[in-house]
Amino acid sequence: MGPSSGAAADGVGPAGAGKTELLVRRYLRLLAKTVNAVAATPGRLVQSVAEASFDAWVKYYRSDENTPNATISYYAKGSLVALALDLTLRREGRGTLDAVMHRLWRTSRGGPIDEGDIAAALREVGGRSYARELAAWVHGTGELPLPALLEAAGVGLRQSPASFAAALGLRLSEGPVSGVQVKSVLAGSAAARAGVSAGDELLAIDGWRIRRLDDAQHWLATAAEFELTLVRDQRLLALRVHPDAKPPTTLALALADKPAPAAASLRRGWIGV
Repeated sequence: MGPSSGAAADGVGPAGAGKTELLVRRYLRLLAKTVNAVAATPGRLVQSVAEASFDAWVKYYRSDENTPNATISYYAKGSLVALALDLTLRREGRGTLDAVMHRLWRTSRGGPIDEGDIAAALREVGGRSYARELAAWVHGTGELPLPALLEAAGVGLRQSPASFAAALGLRLSEGPVSGVQVKSVLAGSAAARAGVSAGDELLAIDGWRIRRLDDAQHWLATAAEFELTLVRDQRLLALRVHPDAKPPTTLALALADKPAPAAASLRRGWIGV
């Protein structure tokens, strides 16, 4: 099910409706996973989708420990750009991204298309220029207006605390043999400020041995400063970590119980419920 698909084409009768709602819930979970993955990548504020596509063979497919800080996946953020365009078209009542794609197929006859073709198809379907949106969402590095667009489509948003590793800005590899290995440290995070580096092995927090980083949540107070013991180049180091007072959150999506009539109509046309 893509971002702009009508999920309930087969939803006929109570059984069909129940199946449709199950599919929609599954879709919203997958969508939230993509939204959270993009939001947890500092590179989204550094590299645009257009730049990510252009640099794919020298950056995206040659990833290293700094990749999350310098790049963004044009697959992941690109799908969210498509969703934002689709919901914008639907909210304005002038068409859908499906209609844009059909028009591109007909005019290109299966051949190559460029950004000018996309802009022209958006104008013809939507009845206005979408140059501002394309400039901001495809060529810019600002945040996408998805929360407002999703709420306008009858989807509720709920914030939950991020995992302990995510709150500290760490991407880890954890295992009973390898221990807790740091794969990446996100720019601007509590771990980066403390001096944690990719390749470090995390051993203990406040003197207590850890097998998994989340183990420390059993004895640490929320946002409390702590001492992190690690191994770097065969040397033991002790770092002071000051967690953010307002740690990052993750987003959960669900169907709003009582959407406004306009939101209910948009949602029905978008995902069928």
